[in-house]
Amino acid sequence: MANETVLLVSEQRLIQWTSLDNNIRIDVLTPSILNAQETYTQDSLGTKFFNRLKDGVKANDLTANEEMFLRDYVGPALMQFSLYLLLPHLKYKMVEKGILNGTSEETAPTTLQELQYLRETTMDTAQFYDKRLRQFLIQNPNMFNEWLTWENNGMPRNTDSPYFSGLQTERIITDNNFFRYANTSPFCMPD
Repeated sequence: MANETVLLVSEQRLIQWTSLDNNIRIDVLTPSILNAQETYTQDSLGTKFFNRLKDGVKANDLTANEEMFLRDYVGPALMQFSLYLLLPHLKYKMVEKGILNGTSEETAPTTLQELQYLRETTMDTAQFYDKRLRQFLIQNPNMFNEWLTWENNGMPRNTDSPYFSGLQTERIITDNNFFRYANTSPFCMPD
């Protein structure tokens, strides 16, 4: 199984549910889907549940709950994370002679600032769906035994919120359970 390619969302579904053009080549999409599911999806599900879903897709023996979960929760998040990883590769191509910036006679090239904006908005959407996925698992803890158990093999499930605002401060808990921030100002408030 380790060397076999199993996608939890198809390239066709990625095209249908995102702003990708219908003429995009499938071989351009596959690496982004694989990378997204290995990094983002596996982090949310944990290796044991992630591998169960891949095995179920491969053997075509998913339960009704697993099929619903893949379709309604994993798919939307995975498609957005895949698009996030794909965006730079649509602008830049790595070839034998170096890295090329693709342009066309009928289009204007995208600036790096525009590409960064597209990636940020795509990541916001991906994090929304990923948070929804994690909340579903937390609210339905007994639906998937593989998600509940971790055998110290692979990644454990991550139930933390996927959102990151870009600002992080160190906090210290005092004896009376109030928070004190390491670099405090009079405007800092505890969570």
